[in-house]
Amino acid sequence: MTKLDFSNINKKSADSFHQQRNQIKKVLRGDTVLCEQCNQPLALISSTKDQALIGCQKSCTAIDMEID
Repeated sequence: MTKLDFSNINKKSADSFHQQRNQIKKVLRGDTVLCEQCNQPLALISSTKDQALIGCQKSCTAIDMEID
């Protein structure tokens, strides 16, 4: 039986999580963060009591967050 190696998948997933977390921090701090696809600035698009959405105007980047 062969062992499956998920280390590359786990590393990419962790890197993606950390990148999004850092983008969220910068946007909420008021720093300019550009979308990687269209180079439009990311902004807080909508926010409710329990959810927030950060993204660009063209919606190529959309980070949906639950707020506790």
